[in-house]
Amino acid sequence: MNTNISSNAHSLSSLWAPLLLIVGGLFLAGCGATAPVVQSVSGPDTLETDETGTFEASINEAEADDPLTYTWEFGDGATGSGLLTNHSYSSTGQYAIRFQASNEGGSDSDTISVRVVPPPQPASITSINATPNPVDEGETVRFSSNVQGDTPVSRSWSFGDGSSSMSQSPTHTYEEPGQYTARLEASNDVGEDTRTVTVRVNRVLPEICTTVSEMNSAFFDRNSSTLTEEGEESLQENADILSDCPNLSVQVEGFAAPGERNVQSLSEDRAEAVSSFYQNNGVPGSRIMTSGQGQVEGITSKKGGTRQYRRADSLPQREDDGM
Repeated sequence: MNTNISSNAHSLSSLWAPLLLIVGGLFLAGCGATAPVVQSVSGPDTLETDETGTFEASINEAEADDPLTYTWEFGDGATGSGLLTNHSYSSTGQYAIRFQASNEGGSDSDTISVRVVPPPQPASITSINATPNPVDEGETVRFSSNVQGDTPVSRSWSFGDGSSSMSQSPTHTYEEPGQYTARLEASNDVGEDTRTVTVRVNRVLPEICTTVSEMNSAFFDRNSSTLTEEGEESLQENADILSDCPNLSVQVEGFAAPGERNVQSLSEDRAEAVSSFYQNNGVPGSRIMTSGQGQVEGITSKKGGTRQYRRADSLPQREDDGM
């Protein structure tokens, strides 16, 4: 009986031995896989936001056993795969980039960093101002601007009258009335920009331009619309005022005396005679309005005896009076 048991045990031992050798060999084979070794990781030191950078790694590919897995972590929550990959950053900052290679035998990793900066900003003029504007001739104007872009930024001003400046916020005085276009050119290493501002320079008016309320009348001979020498002398003072005062226009009203012929047309002709005199003395026709008032009615305060009815009045009108 004992002999049979011993015989059976020997038979089972003969069957398990090869099986154990096979399983052990497979186990030893797995444990012997060559793990990857990261030899290098490279990429740009600096990137601009939204600029794509190329990142590359190398391992001991000749020795490391397949299958191999490659993983990139870019520090902004994004990942990648492969030995060669691309990535861009939407925000500035310093980012740590980790590469890892792994297989059944183990894993290895290495880390590099990249600095992400804003892209170059060319000079850009966002606003340009002149204060005060309008300005009187001889009064100082201060120019200012808002310029964005990478520093250093250079500025070049031209004021439209032949003068210029390189100052950031220059001042300038216009000696003559008129309309001037001031120009600013701003530039840096990556670009330039130009903008203009129009400056209106007003003439400094004599005091009479703002105070005059009455002008000389011209008196005519009976039934005549021809200016006398005395009438022209009276009107010359008016013409001088109108020439010196661009803020003034004039309403010319002609009158005829009772008993004169064709009083309406005569009064109109007298107004036109005064208008022609003014225009011949440099007053623009656009600043002269005429009307014939026909026969004088009632009593007039004009000096000149009975001829006061044979006249043309010049009524000054200022722009600030609504004209």
